[in-house]
Amino acid sequence: MRKVLIVFLVIAVIVSFGYVVKSDEVQNWAQQHSKDHFTFVVFGDSRPVAPENPLPEDILSRMAFEIGLIHPDFAVFTGDLPIGYGDSEEQYREYIEDFLEIMNKYAPTVPLIYVPGNHELSPGKDKMEIFQEYFGKKLYYDFRFGKAHFMFITTNWPGEISKGYGFFNVNDGAHEKGMVDWFKDVVSEPAGVKIVFGHVPAFSAVAPNFEFKHTKSFSSKENRDEFVNLLVKNGVDAYISGHEHTTYITRKGKTLFIIAGGGGAPLYTPVTGGYQIGIHEKPYDKVTYDERVDFGGYASGYHYAMHVPAGALGIFDYIIATVDGTKTSYRFAVPFSFNKEVLENDGQVYHVLITNRTPYDITSSGIEFYMPKYEKYSVEAYYIGWGRKKHPVDYSVLEKRDVGNMVYMRIAVKVPATYAVHVVVKGM
Repeated sequence: MRKVLIVFLVIAVIVSFGYVVKSDEVQNWAQQHSKDHFTFVVFGDSRPVAPENPLPEDILSRMAFEIGLIHPDFAVFTGDLPIGYGDSEEQYREYIEDFLEIMNKYAPTVPLIYVPGNHELSPGKDKMEIFQEYFGKKLYYDFRFGKAHFMFITTNWPGEISKGYGFFNVNDGAHEKGMVDWFKDVVSEPAGVKIVFGHVPAFSAVAPNFEFKHTKSFSSKENRDEFVNLLVKNGVDAYISGHEHTTYITRKGKTLFIIAGGGGAPLYTPVTGGYQIGIHEKPYDKVTYDERVDFGGYASGYHYAMHVPAGALGIFDYIIATVDGTKTSYRFAVPFSFNKEVLENDGQVYHVLITNRTPYDITSSGIEFYMPKYEKYSVEAYYIGWGRKKHPVDYSVLEKRDVGNMVYMRIAVKVPATYAVHVVVKGM
């Protein structure tokens, strides 16, 4: 029976297809799945280290595995997957399809929404048209989910359409209004939570105030400020971007500006990303350097050669965001924060261990079981505390359906911070 199960699981992986929510279809999709309490994951910047190199499949696969285990209501990829520049059409498509194959393997039922970056669009209109085949014709769009309003902009139009990176009134051909005019309308609409996504950060981690010419942010301070002022004025909760391969958070007014560019591309900053020694007051970007620690916060590479301010972390990571009515929270996780291990699978008992290595509780909604058909099933979820006692954990059976001569179940449990939860399904 064990061999039969293994064969079935392999077949299930091959025939399971995740789905991209295309920009043209996202509003209809959101209307069908909307809820007031939900979770979404954000990740991005997963391109190869250089041309003619493969995707960082080791890191990307691990993130996809953990996204599948968390099983958020949707995931947002903030751009920069292919090399793009100089790629042939075949190479460009291969990068996208390799990425989708990874997502299909590890998170096949998590809806994926894609924000284009400079490596997708800036190489030219030919690449833009290929991108639209896979991810939809609209390059700026919005949708409502629960009490939240999500808005997506494009900051990296091809050079034939718009010069530079930033917030431009370009029309993708699928809207009546150009992006700036459209955005001014939608961002002013009332909503309990407003979140905006783009690829290029408004505040660069390494040059947040345009201290020197730096192409990793908007092309001009004036263009950036116009955009930022619209967000702050209209009560946007957060602008989430990538582009810089680092993790960085700043705030203006009540609006958070988050860079989450740790999706597997080469990192920009030392792991510490700058630090403070004996300084505990704001502003936190005033840094005391010490050459003994990460070379004094000095980073070098073909993109830059500079000291990095405090607060910019050179880590691979992704965001787990939760919206509860009109409240939001953003948690960051690094690869290998969560794990699933099969402890027993003999055809009648399926026993898995879900591990949470983070300092916060997490709900894992992607615990999947394929088992032979029985009249009924029992489910138990628990963790072992430091007193070696068993503590029961609430669980929910989210899906249960027949698949041929087998039964598929998807179960959700809340895994306490720094613990592991056992989930045992028995056929009876």
